Amino acid sequence: MLDYASATSKSAAVARMYALADVTPEPLGRGSKEKRSAFEALGKSVGLDLSTVPSKHRCARAIAEVLGVEWDADCESNGDTITLVGMNRLVDAAALARLGGSTPSESTSLVERLLAVEIASSLKNQKEEVQMFEVPAEVAQNIADYLARLSEPGPEPEDFGSAPIPFAAAEVRFDDGSWRQRLREVQYWLYLSVSLDHETSPESFDAVLAEGLGLDAGTDRSTLFEALVQRLERALALRDEFWLTMAGDIEGSATLTTASTAWRDSWSSEADDETEPSTGPINAEADMWPIVSFVGYASDGDLNLSPSYQRADVWPTADAQKLIESILRGIPLPSVIILERKRETGHGTEYEVVDGKQRLTSVLRFTGAHPRAIEVVKQKSHAWGIPEATLLNTFRTNYREFRKLWKQHDPSNLTSELERANQFPFALRSTDTPNNRNPLTGALEGLRGKYFYEVRNEYVALQGVERQVGYIFDAAHATYKIPVIVYKQVTPAQVHEVFSLYNKQGKKLNAEEIRNALYHRLALMRALLVTAGDSKAVEEVAPFLVGDWDDLASAGENLRNYEIGDIGYKRTKVLSWAAAALLLDGGDGVTRSTSAHIDGLLQRVADKTDKVEDPLRDPERVRQAMLLLDHGLDAHATPDDVWSKTFRSGKGTGSGKWQELSLVASLVALSAAAAVLGDDLIDTFEEVAPEVRRLSEKWGRPHRNQSREQWQWIGFVVGEILSLLGVNPGDAHEALEKQFGYSGLGALVEHAVPPIGYNRA
Repeated sequence: MLDYASATSKSAAVARMYALADVTPEPLGRGSKEKRSAFEALGKSVGLDLSTVPSKHRCARAIAEVLGVEWDADCESNGDTITLVGMNRLVDAAALARLGGSTPSESTSLVERLLAVEIASSLKNQKEEVQMFEVPAEVAQNIADYLARLSEPGPEPEDFGSAPIPFAAAEVRFDDGSWRQRLREVQYWLYLSVSLDHETSPESFDAVLAEGLGLDAGTDRSTLFEALVQRLERALALRDEFWLTMAGDIEGSATLTTASTAWRDSWSSEADDETEPSTGPINAEADMWPIVSFVGYASDGDLNLSPSYQRADVWPTADAQKLIESILRGIPLPSVIILERKRETGHGTEYEVVDGKQRLTSVLRFTGAHPRAIEVVKQKSHAWGIPEATLLNTFRTNYREFRKLWKQHDPSNLTSELERANQFPFALRSTDTPNNRNPLTGALEGLRGKYFYEVRNEYVALQGVERQVGYIFDAAHATYKIPVIVYKQVTPAQVHEVFSLYNKQGKKLNAEEIRNALYHRLALMRALLVTAGDSKAVEEVAPFLVGDWDDLASAGENLRNYEIGDIGYKRTKVLSWAAAALLLDGGDGVTRSTSAHIDGLLQRVADKTDKVEDPLRDPERVRQAMLLLDHGLDAHATPDDVWSKTFRSGKGTGSGKWQELSLVASLVALSAAAAVLGDDLIDTFEEVAPEVRRLSEKWGRPHRNQSREQWQWIGFVVGEILSLLGVNPGDAHEALEKQFGYSGLGALVEHAVPPIGYNRA
């Protein structure tokens, strides 16, 4: 029998894949790339039907699993291609399996056939299957960025389909058509009405994609890509909203089913909020402000669009365009809700935008007056060597020229996503696509695709009178005004009512965002926000932590490594939960919800009386508390592979993100131990790490999400870890009480309940 040898080229390996299945071979694709039909053929030879598997990577992994072949990073490369190493592992294993069950003559015949097959793969003799569309660089970059972000790992709605394999924007290519495979990977986030899984030719794929985007058959590529960018942007925004909803599942406010339903409903409408109970009279006034008033307050630094509780800007540019077009038609906008506050310095007034941030951001972007944009332009003026006044004037009066200057002087590509991040101006909608229902028509048709500076002197019919566009946005006496509700001297309970209005009219605030709004003036709240890594402005938000930042910076990084998301202040919640468990003394803590427990700590600190001031109002004590939590996190992350896989998501595989309940329980224990062991904590923990791993496998987690059961389980885990570390819970309780004035550790451990049938042995 001839000696079998691995293939020396991809073309030979691919030929063997077809040969093993007795299937007529197909030539390599453009760029010497193997076709997925080769993997379907090889899969067929080992009893697998891979026709519905969405990518070659997944097909190859499925075959490797059946054959018992090791599959690692050496087997895959960018662009959904398999390396020669990977192909040979699959082909060789499949061939050897066939040879093992063959007679000598059959084996000789098979080896001869495998060694003989060849496929011509010269690129010079190949013709492109389709004429590639020349994609503008900015459009290509936008699509690549959105696709890569949608491939990020995280919670998925029910009946979602196959989770995408994460990939980088650089892996999305248009010169070889591989962008289609990347789109196929994340298609479920786009909530298309069609499936892209079975379209093999570029023409059929594009036709089905157009159908899914609501475009007519034969739509030109330019319109197809514009509609795709808008759909991707919308998908990303709703993906983030879904993740925010799922972030509340530990507190019982959401389940996968309800979050999935909300995600689907969000494609067409927003759910109404429940009405908050009345808290009595509220000191508020209703007014009508011309748009120029908001522009002026923003320019003077008196309009706070991003207080600590506000989330990042989430409106896609398409929504901002529609908002401006509504104004141009004279359509009244919903009320902007504002909290009027005295400045920290005691001088002057600041207006915090509770509801209406996205609307005001859209107006400020359109007019080139957003403070963030102005600041970026000032920075660029110094970097580019252009006088600040000159560049600002160009930015405001000729944005297209500014874009040219950017291209000349800046290495980064000014994509629409970067423009949105910098709050740069946007043009009005220019084409008719499914996302552009009722586009500018009639007298407004001439404004299509133009920036504010280009239409400032154009006339539109406003409230029955012809007015220049500039009049609407620039004039203090403009008849078009935005209704404003200004809340003054409101109590925390009344702020909840304000947020109820916000949630009813706009994007919903989660519990942590509301908490930040209520207590963001406390040093403790600001310190938690910064230490958790949800705010990068350490010097501005929590300057008393600057001296220890080399130490404290690791806290946010550790939480990030545990895959605690950066959406909705999730990391701040985890750190606040641990702080409340440690420092809110006794009471009914074992029955309160997580939110109520955290709020209880913050409200205690906020309730300043004539007789006593809470120790945690002192920035120095707050600094010490953050160091304690940080040292607990540092110890938590130090030993390798110490925690049970059940502490992470992934059905017991330990491959997913950390579960909040497990993370908080173990963090509370190590932070409490730090109050006793100090710098010896990490060394002590490393010594007992094997025993922690052994026992943590038995700890499981509560079977129900009831608050009492969760707290009892946390208390049990805390007690177990302290025992393993040789720390007496009573000593830790006294140490916390001595340093911070209060401790909740004693009551927590006292109410601990071990899992049913738990045995340390």
